[in-house]
Amino acid sequence: MTSTGEWRKWLLQQLIGEGVHNVVLEEQLFQEAGRHYDTNLDLALRSLRDEGIILSLESGREKKVLVNFDKLYDAQQIINSESKEDNGNTLVQPYIPEPEGYTFWFDNKDKRRFKKQNIYNIYIKKTDRMNFAAQLITKSIGTPKTIYMGSLNESESYISKLWRAVDIIAIESKDGTFILQDLQDKDRVACGNNRQRGKVALAIFGKLGYIQQVGAKGNSTRFKLTAKKPFAMTLDEVFNYMH
Repeated sequence: MTSTGEWRKWLLQQLIGEGVHNVVLEEQLFQEAGRHYDTNLDLALRSLRDEGIILSLESGREKKVLVNFDKLYDAQQIINSESKEDNGNTLVQPYIPEPEGYTFWFDNKDKRRFKKQNIYNIYIKKTDRMNFAAQLITKSIGTPKTIYMGSLNESESYISKLWRAVDIIAIESKDGTFILQDLQDKDRVACGNNRQRGKVALAIFGKLGYIQQVGAKGNSTRFKLTAKKPFAMTLDEVFNYMH
């Protein structure tokens, strides 16, 4: 369960975390928390109200919240002081709901080599467990952009194209290793803007056991293929890797 202190920080980040003084529907905050909601969120919201740091506005049946401008310094102090308690569980962004038809699989927080490296939530489709989507984790509130990768069961999907590119660059490499930039150079369209689909694909292939990290090249992670291949796996193996 997330602590009340972490929820306090999370709430304030949604209201002033990007330097913008937001007025947000209370219902929207609970929607952002999604499946991660617990009763400590209620306690955190109540405590911030009691301290006068968050104000409530009511219009008809809608309840909105905002940070009290006179308490802006106190709010910033809570964000800054609690962010130093980096225990790996600190909330850094609104907990977004899954894309429709998909279910949460994993995120790449544990695989990051640098603090500023992007975090992605990865999802699998409920009707095709080889069909993937991802969402980039940010600190801003609102509807996140979903990156649809398609299915490894479909030869022209982004994820299938990227797998073929990975297979080729590994063969072409002198030592069998490669980095994200190699994948970008091989198929820029499939990698997408800012190489986002390429980053997501490598995270998925690593989770499935198709590739593994073997070191670094500068600030880039170096990978190599394993003996596992997408289309050689049995259905039982696929489900085992999903859990």
